[in-house]
Amino acid sequence: MKPIKALLVLAIVLSPALASAQGYYGRGGQGAGYREPGGFHHRMGRITYGGSLGIGFMSDNGNGLSCDNCGNYNPIAVEGDFHIGGFVAPRFALLFEGQFNAQTVHLDQGNGNGDSYVFNSAFMVAGQYWLTPMFWVKGGIGVAHLTVDDAYTSQDIGSGLAVMGAAGFELVSTRFFALDLQGRIISSNYDGISDHITSGTVGIGLNWY
Repeated sequence: MKPIKALLVLAIVLSPALASAQGYYGRGGQGAGYREPGGFHHRMGRITYGGSLGIGFMSDNGNGLSCDNCGNYNPIAVEGDFHIGGFVAPRFALLFEGQFNAQTVHLDQGNGNGDSYVFNSAFMVAGQYWLTPMFWVKGGIGVAHLTVDDAYTSQDIGSGLAVMGAAGFELVSTRFFALDLQGRIISSNYDGISDHITSGTVGIGLNWY
């Protein structure tokens, strides 16, 4: 995992610097209303940051994670993510991305152990590309970590490789801010337990440029 960790550090360090350098040479006195060819917002050289919250599912090797003692319902998974980076091309941003997924997997009312949860977190280098002025796609790769917690203990399952894909549409779209509807899927492979966790969610994102 050392090369991947090195990429994560490199993305954090270089993205704002690249954005600032591109902005210095690319502003040219254009105003806030300036658009790139094709109607794209002029975000070249700008730092970008933001995050999203979503709901969806988690599965274990193709089998949906379940809560056998939750009665007649299966809890949904929740997701949160954040990113920071910069535009290195008019329609492409290089990002450092963090994502967190969680789901209740067991509820034991009889022995007082409380709820049990599975937590899948990932830290990645990602690239985001705007296919149209309001529709974008994203992909990333990095390091994932898996834990299972209850009210008293936390079991560290281990670390592995994470691969993420996402797509979104900007419901509110300006040069400096966007609110988007997005779908995300992430697959984390854990060699130590010969298993992988897949999470898919739909959520709302807030982004500043």
